[in-house]
Amino acid sequence: MARSGAPSLPNLYGLELEALVALLGGHDAEPYHAGQIHRWLYRFRRFDPAKWTDLPRRLRSRLAETSRIDPGSIAGRAEARDGTVKYRIALADGGEVEAVHMSQRGRATLCLSSQVGCALDCDFCLTGKMGLARHLDAGEIAGQVALIQEDRGLGGAPFNVVFMGMGEPMHNYDHVMAAFRLLTDPLGFGLSHRRVTVSTSGLVPGIERLAAETARPRLAVSLNATTDAVRDRLMPVNRKYPLARLLEACRSFTRATGDRFSFEYVLLRGVNDTEEDVNRLARIVRGHRAKLNLIPFNPVPGWLEYLPPPKPRVETIRDRLLALGVPVSIRWSRGAEARAACGQLALLPDRPQGAAVGARAPAPSPRRQP
Repeated sequence: MARSGAPSLPNLYGLELEALVALLGGHDAEPYHAGQIHRWLYRFRRFDPAKWTDLPRRLRSRLAETSRIDPGSIAGRAEARDGTVKYRIALADGGEVEAVHMSQRGRATLCLSSQVGCALDCDFCLTGKMGLARHLDAGEIAGQVALIQEDRGLGGAPFNVVFMGMGEPMHNYDHVMAAFRLLTDPLGFGLSHRRVTVSTSGLVPGIERLAAETARPRLAVSLNATTDAVRDRLMPVNRKYPLARLLEACRSFTRATGDRFSFEYVLLRGVNDTEEDVNRLARIVRGHRAKLNLIPFNPVPGWLEYLPPPKPRVETIRDRLLALGVPVSIRWSRGAEARAACGQLALLPDRPQGAAVGARAPAPSPRRQP
């Protein structure tokens, strides 16, 4: 999939319809031409204006001269035994992010990144060890979808999108929502709103903004602890938005929207998997219109010190929660040996320089706080 246009030119890829109409006004084009261009860019993935045969030749030439079309490019891929593929996506400024294609029972799910790195520094997540370099714009987010669609030959087949890759989506709210609108625009990718899920580590203002949206993706909240003491250690964001405030924001979200949402709970052996944790977790989830996904931790030797509970213990926790009336499922790891599983995406070496297996390393760069 080739980029078109010089890097110094404005990028058409990622513009929403209104912005594209405004840009075309400077070329004496008709507003309906914007819809035609949207179809070429997002539905048909054709990035050479010369191929847009339903547009006037003069307009195509003018756009080719004055703009570029750059969804990014695939810089590398790694495939796991289960068919999960991790992509390294090169950006126009030389930066890179990772995205993942998963397929299960014939259904494709694309896991997208929203930032280059992450500022939140969750203790069990490899992305946080990068620090935050910058936000992605809407075109760089949607471009991950287009590149994977083309590489996997997805064509017009429906697929799901989860914002669970590199970055905290609510920290880059405006660009994530612009990408969501491109993904769900009938003239764009044409996905149903319900096929897109945005996950947050608990940025309460983002949850509140999402509740006020007329059209919104599904919400997933990364919980991972049942007490503030443990969550403060695992997820520094909890010091700013502790559990009581986060859970009230979740209740307010449901009251305002009527939507169900999901809690995500990464299971860490000896940290958040005790019987007391299970009982507290049941009380938390039952107090919301929500389901629970249990995620056994995906180890990253050399970078992260944690381990998942043994499989029988994970299943025992699930069974206990079911007995307590909690709608719960286990999200077993996919793509772990390609470092494509939950919490493993990061543009880092296999181990910190000079570190022994099992040792943890400090983050290599300072973090911006949300």
